[in-house]
Amino acid sequence: MPAAAPLHDIRPVQTRPAKAVTVGVDGSYWGGLALDWAACHAWSRGASLRVLRARDEVPSDVPTDLGLSHAHRLYPLLPIMSRPVGAAPVVDLTTASADSSLLVLGCRGHRHFGLGDLVIPVLTGARCDVLVVRGTPPAVHGDHRRVTAMISGGPDDTLVLRHAAEFAASRRARLRVVHAAPDELRLEPAPEDVLHIAELQLKSLALAVRASFTLARQLPHETVQRLIDTDLVVLATGQSPRHPIGTVTRTALYHAPCPVLIVR
Repeated sequence: MPAAAPLHDIRPVQTRPAKAVTVGVDGSYWGGLALDWAACHAWSRGASLRVLRARDEVPSDVPTDLGLSHAHRLYPLLPIMSRPVGAAPVVDLTTASADSSLLVLGCRGHRHFGLGDLVIPVLTGARCDVLVVRGTPPAVHGDHRRVTAMISGGPDDTLVLRHAAEFAASRRARLRVVHAAPDELRLEPAPEDVLHIAELQLKSLALAVRASFTLARQLPHETVQRLIDTDLVVLATGQSPRHPIGTVTRTALYHAPCPVLIVR
């Protein structure tokens, strides 16, 4: 079998123009990785790239183009539009999401540990899927060639499966569908039924992707922290009585060892 092509060599497969991929950059380490990730994704989907540049709190030793020249070198034919954000970056990013196919963010900027201050507010107000770049270098660079879909047995499973399968197909990666349910919990529907339904839903999508189905006998938030062999985990926003983002999704944003895609 021939070796898989590097991510930057995967050519667009779409025949119709796609919506722009939007990325927020600030010259930080994670902002640079977010730009690279977004450029690769836009190229693979035949989309343009819209870059929203931070103007405030950028250290003086950061290149003034915030990594754009590197993206141009990697993808010389990729249409790239760039503009600065104003005094309210959350508003600018969420507004841009209205006509974007994907909004990409780094997990934090120059001065933060944990999760950056903008991530949850932007995710809450975004009108498209949001990809947060975090995790180990092999995962960020797509070395594992695997996309993981986390399903719950809820109404969002079809959406999660479709987006995960599309990402896997566009990256020539394998798809792993995971449902986490500890042995001691008696759930309805039964965990095995959740996976069976997911398999039927995936078949109905008729996408050319190799898939496996895994029942993880542990809590969902434990599962997302242990996905050490995947390049992307795909989840729904989730539900929480006191928070706009569900507990499992928040755990992924803080602790997943790979980029996190939240679909809506």
